[in-house]
Amino acid sequence: MSENSPIKDVLYEKIEHIGEKQIHQLLLNSKFSELFEKICEPVIQKVKEIEEYEKYGTLAESFTHYLFTEMLIPSQRKILFENIELDIVIPNSEQLQKNNHNAIVIFFVKTSDHTQIEHRIQEIKKIQSDDSNIWVISKDNLRIPQSTYTIEKESFGQFLKDAQNFIKLKNMNKLNIFKTKP
Repeated sequence: MSENSPIKDVLYEKIEHIGEKQIHQLLLNSKFSELFEKICEPVIQKVKEIEEYEKYGTLAESFTHYLFTEMLIPSQRKILFENIELDIVIPNSEQLQKNNHNAIVIFFVKTSDHTQIEHRIQEIKKIQSDDSNIWVISKDNLRIPQSTYTIEKESFGQFLKDAQNFIKLKNMNKLNIFKTKP
């Protein structure tokens, strides 16, 4: 999908409409599910011309990029590591290489083809052997050994809490929890 995508356009239009101040208040109060409801659900309803799985996966990935920036969660996005495409790595590829137990690889599913999904996971497992540190985010609930989240408000909210807790647990965020303070 190109950088100019209808999903990203509608997403950032919605973010701008709600405003940074309100978004930061929701983040500071850990109201991740409410944030998903206010932003993602309207975007999902508005964008019609894209295949469902691609739409949900692209939206979740774009929204995660935005939120990780706002929440100061250290991450690398859209990288090629040992010839394997990775959507997001927390905190970075250096940590993934040095001690993969201190790194999360996030995979955003953009297809309903279980063979393609399994292939991507097997590729990721070549560099991240710990299933609990491979987080798969999908439109549907997948029954796989990796950590999975669905693109709906409760599960996506839990994903954000888990990312925040991972950073705190590993002591990776030495600054704030968010870009702005109340």
